[in-house]
Amino acid sequence: MGVFLTIAAGAGILFAIVYFSGNGSKKKVLLKENIPDHLGLLDDVPASAILNKLEKSLSYEFINQVKLRFLSEHPEISDDEFEWRLFELKRYFFLNSFIKSTPMFSSKVDEIWHEMLMFTKQYEAFSEKYLGKMLHHTPNLEPEPAPQQRAFFDWVFAQLFEITEYTWQTWGDFFHYPLDQQLLQKIGSLSDDELKQQFFIVTDDNQELVNYLIKQLRSQLKKAQEMYNVDRKGSFERPGLFGDLSGLSLVMVFYSFYYFDEYWDYAQAYAYSHQVQGTSGCSAVFCGSGDINDSHNDGGGHSCSGSSCSSCGGGCSS
Repeated sequence: MGVFLTIAAGAGILFAIVYFSGNGSKKKVLLKENIPDHLGLLDDVPASAILNKLEKSLSYEFINQVKLRFLSEHPEISDDEFEWRLFELKRYFFLNSFIKSTPMFSSKVDEIWHEMLMFTKQYEAFSEKYLGKMLHHTPNLEPEPAPQQRAFFDWVFAQLFEITEYTWQTWGDFFHYPLDQQLLQKIGSLSDDELKQQFFIVTDDNQELVNYLIKQLRSQLKKAQEMYNVDRKGSFERPGLFGDLSGLSLVMVFYSFYYFDEYWDYAQAYAYSHQVQGTSGCSAVFCGSGDINDSHNDGGGHSCSGSSCSSCGGGCSS
């Protein structure tokens, strides 16, 4: 078994350790050094107050207890993978601070949450300090009963966070379900306060962020309507590498609004794109899905080859 170290070009950071077995197959290895800073929040997202409150509410002692117990019960999970799962759980907690309904869509992330709940007093103290109330466990590992909830989760997630390879692998396929068509049709007649009342929990800490999201939604809907007047089938650039995939949000809004019943027939051309022509990296989606069995995939998916996926960012390497 040979061991190879890959150094990210020009950045000087350790990207991955790749193990080759006797038959030449590769195994992906996670490195916690690749976890983005500040929860991977995109530029211009006004969320520093919420982020600071979250970090201050999760004490080192609490997280370390959870980590030690989890790793002792799951010896197959590496220290690095625990840190990546915790990173995505923090993002989930972040969303819970301002979205009224946020089901849990990842079994991997949910396992860390379950472990936290075992430390009852510490978890209650975290919830109270962060949200001022108990953050109850709300699992929903299959999105089929509420696909529009998953769609809204995906849309908000894409406005806020860098989406890494491990993000796709952990949460399953993004942009697979259409947004609520009736909501999109009513947005023009709904005030900001009415939208807030329907979807968000508004506090002094998150008011600027909620306003930002409402502005994004209105802007994307307006762009979709303008595009429809020019091209009724829509015309979008396919996403390139990992990172800011908020551009796929416009794809979601356009086909949800105009082709709700045929949403996936159209959206999959962009969400499930092959390797981008003329780039050395992978398509935004299926390099990131990792193991197809980990995602909520129900057809049409493609994965990158190991050679092309090695250049994709964010957590995994092959």
